[in-house]
Formats: sequence, structure tokens, C-alpha cells
Amino acid sequence: MCGGCRLMLFDRSLSSQTFMFRLKFQRALILLVAFWLVSTAEIGARTIKSQFGSNSAGAVTSSSTSRKNIQKSSKARNRRHRRLKVSRSLKPMPALSEAPFSADVALLKLIEEAKSQLEKETVRYFAVGGKSSARRDVKFALAHFKTGEIQIVSGVEQNRKLTLDDPNVRLEVDWWNGFNSSITIIDPPYTGVVAMLYALEPERQRFLNQDAIIYTPYSSALLQTELVEAGKNYLVEKIRQARQELGHVASRAFPGMSLANAPGFSDEDYFNLILTEQMDPGRFRSIAAGAWEFNEQQDSELKRLAERILVIIGANQEDAYSFTGNYASARGLTQFTPMGMSVVWSGYPQAGIPRDFREATSQHLNAIKAEICLLDHDLAGLATSHSALIGSGMEMYAAGAAYNGGPKRVRYGLENFGLAWLHPVSRLAELDGRETLSNLERKELLWLKRNRGHETFVYLNKIHAIQRSQDKLSATRNAGVPDRNSLVEGKTPEDTHTPASPTPLNP
Repeated sequence: MCGGCRLMLFDRSLSSQTFMFRLKFQRALILLVAFWLVSTAEIGARTIKSQFGSNSAGAVTSSSTSRKNIQKSSKARNRRHRRLKVSRSLKPMPALSEAPFSADVALLKLIEEAKSQLEKETVRYFAVGGKSSARRDVKFALAHFKTGEIQIVSGVEQNRKLTLDDPNVRLEVDWWNGFNSSITIIDPPYTGVVAMLYALEPERQRFLNQDAIIYTPYSSALLQTELVEAGKNYLVEKIRQARQELGHVASRAFPGMSLANAPGFSDEDYFNLILTEQMDPGRFRSIAAGAWEFNEQQDSELKRLAERILVIIGANQEDAYSFTGNYASARGLTQFTPMGMSVVWSGYPQAGIPRDFREATSQHLNAIKAEICLLDHDLAGLATSHSALIGSGMEMYAAGAAYNGGPKRVRYGLENFGLAWLHPVSRLAELDGRETLSNLERKELLWLKRNRGHETFVYLNKIHAIQRSQDKLSATRNAGVPDRNSLVEGKTPEDTHTPASPTPLNP
């Protein structure tokens, strides 16, 4: 064989040997990686075993924990009372002032005429780019409070800035809050906004099935006795009607009784709870400043804050608070969430609440009936873990706090600390002032301090403040001094605040 051929055979043999070597190396490397993975898995399994016990117990616990996490996340998504998102770009409600002038004309009739005129007008919403660049048409019905003359003024709102077309009208926006913005008319004198035609953005158009709304926004000019009284009378009548229509619905908290006559709540309680729901919590905290007893100025500011709600109700009647909120938040006069409404639908079908959430929360009679049902449901649930609640006189506070912020925190307080904490400010002051405390009292004090700013505790403080205000008014009436500022209409000295007498379920 020639030398060249032998050289070629040698080269091929060398290439074959190199290939076999590489193949064996790759196999060895694969085996090494596999061994490392198996070892890591075993170490991980031993770690889990050391934490949870045997392999079988560890598997069960891990599976159970996963299910609990899934259930917990599911509950969080479906929470009945969710904390509402607050736009930080919105300014908080400013302090409210007294009316700058009195009205010499009948305002209810004037407002109705103004709204009739606005019904003939049109407005549009222009979605240009993002929300900050979008603009909407608005039209105001301005009324002279001395002569009753009405004029319609057009304007444009863009990024919460309002511009009017009429140069003869000067205004100041006290607080921009959409269609319920507080606006003071500087010129002409003795003039106020009595109605607004407000173009809606597409999302709200779909939800409300309309492209604009006509509404009477609150302003200090409207803080007139006629509108306050109209709001009181309207709300009291709706509450009475709602209770009457629930005469055939059984109470869960008071077996054998109907929701019309269950002793846990009076008409005045429901009235105060609606005021509490609608009272701005930030403005209330500014007024209260952590105090238990209010001075004269604080009482006056609280009264205006409550009367603001009554003016809105009196001026708008059935439309009051009917356009606020959406499916993701509390809505309407009684601030219902979809989850809370589902509790009423499933637990109180005899109440006849419409199965459409928007309809159920927009119509005041339905909304109040739903509130009565849910308060009864929450009270019954809380009483199962703290039976002393029934008959204690504290039913409204516990059920109201659960209605507003969910029953979890209320139930914890009742089970651990009893009933006294349902007066959060006074209880905190009492415990903080003691020289010696038991271990349980120290725990309660720490809990109250940690949660003093929570919505549940703010809500309870609002209820007590409103009631104390009414108690002072009752004392004035009992002293024989005429009272023109009562929050609840139609009370005489004999009509002191007492729960309704228990009566059997209506046939």
C-alpha cells in the first residue's frame, strides 16, 4: 500500500477516535447533570419534610395550603366591602359656609322650572386623546334668588377647569366634583346654580343608558331652610314606606318579627345611617379632630355637613345620589356594592328588590329596603358570635359598622373586647387615661390606636356625632325653645328616640 493511502487511513482512524471520545464525554456530562438534578430534588424534599413532618403529611399540608391561598385570593376578589380607590388628584371637600343670602322665592318650584328648561338643551362629550385632554359641554341654569329670573349659561369643562361662554357671569369653583361640583356665582349678585346639564363620558353613558344628566349640585347658596326641610321630609317618608312594604319579610336577627317592626332599629336610626353613609369622611375628620365632645363651632360645621346631604336630596328628590358610582364601587343613596346586593337578593327574596343592580340602587325605595335587609343580615350574623349584642341598645352601631366596612373587624372587636369599643373615641380616651390596665385592656387600647383612622371607626364616630347633635336639639325642644335646625323632621318632645316595639310578623 502506498504511503499516501496509509496516511488517509490513519487520518480517518484518528477522526473516529475523536468522535467516540466526544460522544462518551457528552454522555458522562448528561449523567452528571441528571445526578445533580436528582440530588437537588431530594434535598428539597427533605427540607419540605423537615418543615411539615412526614412525606405524606407534607403533601397534604402543601395541597391544603394551596387551596387555602386560592380560596383567600378568591375571597379577596369577591370581598363584599372593598376599600374604594381615591383619586389623589381630587381636592378634599373644603369647609362649608353659611348661605350668603336668603331666598325670596320658592326654590323647589324654581329648580323644577330650571330643569325643564335644560331638558330642551343639548350637550356633548368630546373624547380627544386621553381623559386629561377630553372636554365636555356643560350648561347651567342660574337663578336670581330675589326675583326668580332664570338664565341658561353654556360652558366647557376640560381637566377640571371650567370656562363659561358668557363674560358677564363670574364664578368661583369651590370644589370640583363633576356634576355635583360646588360653584359660587360672584356676578350677577344674589344668583346661584339651581341646575346643571352635564355631558357624560362614554363609560358612564353605557352604564346609565343616557348621554347626559340634569342635576342640582350643592352650593352654599342652596343652604336654605326650604331645601333642608324638603330633604328631611322626603327621606323620612321613603323610610316609612320602605318599612311598611317589608311588613311580610321575616327578620333574621329577631325571629318571629318582621322587618317592619323589628326592635333593633327605629326610623330615626335608618335616617341617621343614611346621613352617615353620605357624609364625607375626610371633611368629618377635619371637623372632629379626634374630639369626643364638640364645641359650638364643631357642632355648627357638623350641622352644615349633614344639611348639605339633605339639600342635595331635597333639590334632586328621586335623582339624588342616583348617578354616583359604578359596578366596581358602592353606589346610590345607601352606598351599596354588588356583593352586598347579592346578599340581599339571596337572603331576602321576599323583599322584591329588582335583580338589576343599577335599578336596585338608583330607586330610593328599593335602596332603602335593601339597606334594611342587609343591616338585619349583618346584625343576625354578629349576634351568633356575641349574643349579648341583641337587646343591648348597640345593635345599630355594630350592624352599621359591618354594613359600611364589612363584618370581619366588627366581629373581632365584639369577640375580644365586648361592646364598649363601639364608642371608639370615648373608649380610647377612657383606656388611655387609666393608670393601670389589664392585659386584655392593653390589647384593646393598642387595637383602637392602630385602627383609629380606619373607615369602620370613622363611620362609628360619625354615627355618634350625628346622634349627639340630635340629642342637643332634643334638649332644646324639651326646654321649650323653638328649634328650626332639627335634622329629623316632625319630632315633638314626646317623640324621643326609642326603638320600635316588638310586634309579630305581619300575615
